[in-house]
Amino acid sequence: MSRRLVLLLCLGTALLAMPKLAIPAAAQFRAGAAKVDITPDVQAMKVPLGGYAARRAAPATGMHDPVFARALILSEGSAKAGVVSVDLCFVPASLASEVVRRVQAAGVTGLDADHLLLAATHSHTAPDPLAMHRRNSFTYTGWTRFAPALLAFTAERIAQAIVQADRRQVPAQAGWGAQQTRGLNRNRRDEPVVDPALTLLKVTDATGRPLAALVNFAAHPTLYGDKMMAVSADWPGVMTADMEKVMGNGAVCLFLNGAEGDAAPKEAEGMTADARVQDYGHRVGQTARSLLNTITTRSKPVLAAWTHTITLPPRKANGMFLLAAATYGASIPQARQLVDGLMPETSTFHFIRIGDLLLMGFPCEPSGELGLAAKAEARKAGFALPVVVALANDWLAYALTPAQYRAGKYEAMMSFYGDQLGPTLLASLQTGLQHR
Repeated sequence: MSRRLVLLLCLGTALLAMPKLAIPAAAQFRAGAAKVDITPDVQAMKVPLGGYAARRAAPATGMHDPVFARALILSEGSAKAGVVSVDLCFVPASLASEVVRRVQAAGVTGLDADHLLLAATHSHTAPDPLAMHRRNSFTYTGWTRFAPALLAFTAERIAQAIVQADRRQVPAQAGWGAQQTRGLNRNRRDEPVVDPALTLLKVTDATGRPLAALVNFAAHPTLYGDKMMAVSADWPGVMTADMEKVMGNGAVCLFLNGAEGDAAPKEAEGMTADARVQDYGHRVGQTARSLLNTITTRSKPVLAAWTHTITLPPRKANGMFLLAAATYGASIPQARQLVDGLMPETSTFHFIRIGDLLLMGFPCEPSGELGLAAKAEARKAGFALPVVVALANDWLAYALTPAQYRAGKYEAMMSFYGDQLGPTLLASLQTGLQHR
């Protein structure tokens, strides 16, 4: 036997004797979804509806249709993120933090405040979030008061949706796309700018069975007016129900409102509010369904979640707000105290990347012009499909450009940081986009 052959045999024996080295497997993309009814018993407790001051905190008289929390949990290796859509007018920071506390108490890991994006659909016929706002210590006549029981009930139900979605995670695939709509929304300030894009995230299991869809579009859910005193999800409830029926198999459809600060539904048809809600919800749902059918999914989309702290301008009560507060019996000093009490000094941007899709969680209601500017900044930073998500994890009310603020109207009255809030948010967003 040659010396070379002997050496090769010895080397082979040595290699066989060596311990086997573990080769790390590629991280697997996983997803789970769930929805939980968050409608309180309006007979057992007084539940004011949020969105219209004209109701003067009168309690709901019943339930027209249920309101839900819908959760989508995504993970890939050590990366994890949760997106939650809730049928409320906004999400006060106290509600978001209470949800996180309950999720962690349930033993769920990886979903702290930096990895959960909770956004309101902005229904004006859902339980009033002011009743869930811990900083709401005001007791003016006709003003919604803080209700610890309603906060606890709502936070627990939202947490249940997140926990259920987390436990249902399976190997998954995801795809995304966007479509420019025509005739679905309008600028209610009679300005030329509105964001017409409808963006959709499609999530299936590894076999292609639908798990969830996430629909983003900018329009106020205000087809029911202030005379409506029964709990309802307004048109997003119709749209999400349509999508869930089409997907079948218990799949969940989340609605995330876009830059809706000055966007309203357009051309909703019907003789009654009920008819208009049905008509418009079906029309948005039809657009979403047609987009859903064009999207292909992939098994290994990039997943990342991060946050960025926003230092806000000094709080400032608009003059129109001071006059409006007088109708509640509040003096000018009391109205300023209300703004200082409810509005925070800092807030947070939440970012979740799923492949080419980037969710940008704004803690306010940005105008369409501001939202389009935010999308442009994200594209400059290298994100192919950026999405503005309004009313996420906190409440700053309206955010406008300086010109829009100075032009006045309702949105300026409900903007509480002066004319520099819009530029401050865009500058902070630019910084946050670099932290991915």
